[in-house]
Amino acid sequence: MKDIPELVVLDVETTGLDPEKDRIVEIALISIKNGEIEDKFVTLVNPEVEIPLDVSSIHGITPVDTKDAPFFRDIAGKVLNIINKKTLLVHNADFDIPFLKKELRLCGLELSGIKIIDTLAIARNHFCFPSNSLSNIAAYYKIDTSGSHRAEADAMMTYKIYCKLLEELTKRRG
Repeated sequence: MKDIPELVVLDVETTGLDPEKDRIVEIALISIKNGEIEDKFVTLVNPEVEIPLDVSSIHGITPVDTKDAPFFRDIAGKVLNIINKKTLLVHNADFDIPFLKKELRLCGLELSGIKIIDTLAIARNHFCFPSNSLSNIAAYYKIDTSGSHRAEADAMMTYKIYCKLLEELTKRRG
């Protein structure tokens, strides 16, 4: 969609659900301009803590995978450069953003001047899906869900869902 402004789609995979004690193990930032992918930054991250087996079984990322990955502090500057003063597109910002802020804070950096578009909030406020999970909304729109629970695949699903939601909302206002 050409009328979509410049966005950075964000998704993270983590060692657990608590941003205060858990860490990021994978991050995807996909820059979109004029409806086209302009750039991608996707990397595993060494979380410096154990990845619990039950969590690893969800996203498939193991300690072996992250052993030689960069620490967040090694990529923090690049991450901040990509997202600062941009509009972030996220599915469930209440999950991803606290993790991102915490990791940046540990590096002495701060997230500022960003706007957030949350496809979960849009789904909850304007639609009645049986479930508002990323994969369920993607399946509803027949968007490929393979690679689900990996940062890049989830970020791409988020963007495609955003396009569909925007299309439907535009038709309603029509």
